[in-house]
This record gives sequence, structure tokens and C-alpha cells, in this order.
Amino acid sequence: MTSTAYRALVCITTCRRFGNLLRYLPHYAAFCRDDSRFHLLVSLDGTEDPYLRFCEEWRIPLVYSDRREGVGLSKNRVLERYSEYDYYFFIEDDVELMDGRAFPLHPELHEASGIHHFSLFERGGVRGVTGASEIAGHRVVHGRYGGAPFNFFTRQGLERVGGWHPIFAEYKRWGHTEHSHRFPLADLAPAAFNVAEDLSDCFMWHVPPAVTRVEGIPADEDQIALPERELMAECLPFVPLQTLSPHHSNGVSMELGSERLAGVLDAGDRYPLVRGAERRRCWSDYHLWRFKTGGDAWGRIGSLVSALQSPGNPSLRHLARKGLGLG
Repeated sequence: MTSTAYRALVCITTCRRFGNLLRYLPHYAAFCRDDSRFHLLVSLDGTEDPYLRFCEEWRIPLVYSDRREGVGLSKNRVLERYSEYDYYFFIEDDVELMDGRAFPLHPELHEASGIHHFSLFERGGVRGVTGASEIAGHRVVHGRYGGAPFNFFTRQGLERVGGWHPIFAEYKRWGHTEHSHRFPLADLAPAAFNVAEDLSDCFMWHVPPAVTRVEGIPADEDQIALPERELMAECLPFVPLQTLSPHHSNGVSMELGSERLAGVLDAGDRYPLVRGAERRRCWSDYHLWRFKTGGDAWGRIGSLVSALQSPGNPSLRHLARKGLGLG
């Protein structure tokens, strides 16, 4: 039996993508407003005035830092300030919420399996698959490698393995694979990446250009950069929670931090804060998601036609490269 008496933090990690916040954050706010077990937080890597003004205006809890040091240190700041939650969801700023059931289902998966860390990303994204399990009615794929757009952790698991390694502050990226590999080392998960693939359609997985590019650092055949691979070879069971740059909170109450922003969706507009070409691109992405997630053939064709109203949309080019998959 899954306990309903828990507290979970839904944290959006972000940097230099303020436009994404306008597109996607209202839906997270609406979910958290409607389920009091979940609280919404934005963690900004660095200090950017548009984020600070937006979160102040809409009363969204925000953590931000004096310097950019990468998403791993951004998560460490959150854990340092908000250590009292039972569960933590860390979600990157290019992930659009389509169905909130993914949030309460992950604590259920944990309680049914004893796994303390789950990931989620586009279906089929697990690499180095080591097996699969049936857990609480969901097929969970286990593997050595994957992405970090959506991660679920228990507090107990994070206390056992620690935080993200500060070595990656030098590069302002990487580190999630090494952190995830500590969970099987501590017998907290059967693999570094454990993914309930049927929940992938609860999100729209966008693929914008990387915020930070690092030149001259080789990656291996598993797409792991050399500094991370060298650290993984040490098989560290635990890394103390560390932060480097001074960091701050805007002081907005976690209890009330989603009410106002959630209200912008009450009129029925999916993207009420977005205008112009960005708005057309958002709707194009939405129709592409409907095209890819099924339905009858005519409905899918109609969704594709609607998506083509923004022909410059990068997601359309990405889909064309992969093949339309109408068969």
C-alpha cells in the first residue's frame, strides 16, 4: 500500500532559457496547486534578472547563485536548503508536462520495488540495457546509461550516495551519470538508470541547443566525457553534499508558491504567457507530440498538418530525420 502522507519537491533546473519557463512552468504550477503533497521550486544556475523578476511577480520559490557552475551544483544547492522532503524530482527546463500522473506514480514504484532512483526520458533512450522488471503494473527498463531530463530520488537514497560531484563546476555540465551509478553501488537500485517507459508520454521531450559547450574534451563510445569516465572508474560510494558559489532564495513560501501562476491556465489557453513566433512553435510542438503519441491514422495526420504551420520548428526537422513513422 502506497503512503499518501509524503512531501515531494518538484524542482525545475534552468539556465539561460527563460523563454522555456514562460512556456512550461504554468503546467507544473497547476499540478502542484492541485496536489498538496507536491511543492514547486525553480533552481537557477547563476543570476539572471528576467528569472528573478518573473519569480517575484508570480510568487514562485526560487534558488539562484552568484556564479554558474552547472546543473549538478544547482541540485546540490536545493538539497542544502530543502533537506526535509521525502522525495525529490529534478526536471530540466526543456521538459514539458503533459500528464501529472507521472509524479505520484514514482513514489508508488519506489514503494513497490525498493528502488531509490528512477529516470525518465524519451522512450527507447536507455543505453546499455541490463534487464527489465514488472513493477506495480509498469515495465521498467534497467540500463547503464541514459539522460537526465527527469530524475526521481528518495531522501534516503540521496543521504546514502550524497550530492553531485563539484569537479564538474569547472565544465558547467556533466556529472549525472556518475551520480546515478552510485545507486547500484550502494544496492539502492538494480542499475544506474531505471525507466518506466510507459510514462514517457507524460512529458514532451524538447531538444534545444546545449547551453554550454565544452571544446577539446573527448567522449567515449558510451557518450561519457573523459573527466566523468575517470571519476566513475573510482567507484565512489558517497560524495558529501557540497556547494561552491554563494546562493540565495527569493523567500517565497513553498506552501503558496504555485497558486498565482497556475491560475493563468484556468481560461483554457495552453500557452498563455507566450506570444508571436514562439507561440506558433509551441503549438507546433504540441501537435507533433499528439502525432507521435498515437491515436487513429486520420487524427495523427491532422496533428501533423497542424504542426506544419510552423515550418521552421527544429522539432519538425528532428522528426523528419528520424522518419515520420506513419506505418
